[in-house]
Amino acid sequence: MVKNILIFGHANIGDVCYDLAVINPLCRAFPQAKISFLTSSRCRDFVQGYKGITQIITFDRHGKDKGFSGHVRFIARLRQEKFDMAVFLTRSLAYWFLGIPQVWCVKKSAREPKHPVDRYLALLRSHGVEANAASFDYNLDRREDGFCADFCKQHGIGPDDVVVGIMPLAAWSLKSWPIQQWNSLVEVLTGHYGIKVINLGKMPDNELGRRIAKEMSGRIIPADQTTLAQAKALLKRCRIFIGPDSSLLHVASCMGVETIGLYGPTSGEHFYPYFHRHNVLSAHQRLPCMPCYPGAEASCCTGEKKCDFGPCMEAIRVEDVVALVREKLKVPG
Repeated sequence: MVKNILIFGHANIGDVCYDLAVINPLCRAFPQAKISFLTSSRCRDFVQGYKGITQIITFDRHGKDKGFSGHVRFIARLRQEKFDMAVFLTRSLAYWFLGIPQVWCVKKSAREPKHPVDRYLALLRSHGVEANAASFDYNLDRREDGFCADFCKQHGIGPDDVVVGIMPLAAWSLKSWPIQQWNSLVEVLTGHYGIKVINLGKMPDNELGRRIAKEMSGRIIPADQTTLAQAKALLKRCRIFIGPDSSLLHVASCMGVETIGLYGPTSGEHFYPYFHRHNVLSAHQRLPCMPCYPGAEASCCTGEKKCDFGPCMEAIRVEDVVALVREKLKVPG
């Protein structure tokens, strides 16, 4: 009988939000089992409180678990947990050293590329676990709901207001939509439709981040200093979330928020917002270099051609985003 399960997850929030697709099926298949989820320190708060997870184990590759000796201590710690089953969602050889009797490993096929969620569910089904459809349980506690209520009151967002969340700047700037186009979009949404727009993305502490913060429209309500838990509470209040291929885009989709993805350097064919695949927008005319990530160097970001935003992102038209927002909100033009 399986009583102690280890899920070996990813280190980035965008990936971890999809790792959690295995939790509900495993809970149903092994209702008496303790489920531990292994991730990075930066993702701990994101996973904290997720229904079905008994324990969160963090691997601090830049701190206490750094280097060969840190890895050895970490492996020893895991062995002490005496797991009887492990589900590896990442490429790792760690299971060779853990002595876990039953190990399931996800495999990525170049011949048949799939969204990660579909690969994870297929892995579970291959071992007899019923996993026909993905579901997620992002619970928010009263503190987070209270934060959202206070935030809305402070910024004049009433119960009947339509709220749209945005994330202007991705971690990799080439995936970002230029701020001038964001400002034009917000001008239409707020001025013509009376929509409240909240920026949920954090601005990086670098030259580009500081410049974007200065150039951002005053019509955008800032929420870029929130914790991840608070950001999830605000996402829950949004009717629509719009952003580039980034962590919050995928989190919003998993939370059931209508999600519009702006894609250029990355492919929207296999790592799209899972429940909103048909809401992915890209350049009106596909550029021959798309996508450039992963596996190829971005030609627009080298030498004299170096730029802040990819030409493929610049080519996404404001009017196309507005039209999709209108369609989802069912408002006339």
